[in-house]
Amino acid sequence: MLEREYLSDVYTKFFKPFSNHLQVEWGNITTEKRRLELARLDLDAAKAKVRTARNPEIMQQNEQKVRESQAAFDRQFEQTKILLTDADRKSGEFCHYLEEFIRSQMNYHEQAHKMLEETYNKMKQ
Repeated sequence: MLEREYLSDVYTKFFKPFSNHLQVEWGNITTEKRRLELARLDLDAAKAKVRTARNPEIMQQNEQKVRESQAAFDRQFEQTKILLTDADRKSGEFCHYLEEFIRSQMNYHEQAHKMLEETYNKMKQ
């Protein structure tokens, strides 16, 4: 009975919120980071085309592509930065969840100790 209450308490107060955070938040962060890397590759490719262009008209088109790629990269950078900042802010919440986890463990062990003392005292009688 005691162990079941402990497991239920730990699951609802620590593991469930932490698991949700890992699955949802870090999944989003990983996706946005991957998009940022792709935007950087596009920007690098556009810059390389400008360096290799021999015709002024083609160079001008490639410079426009660099500006567009730079703008896309900057937008993606800001979006990724916002997600990481939010994740950093949420780390404070997880300190609270960790405190709840520790409190649940302390309560469980305290009650288990009391039960052992009661059993020991009954055995001595």
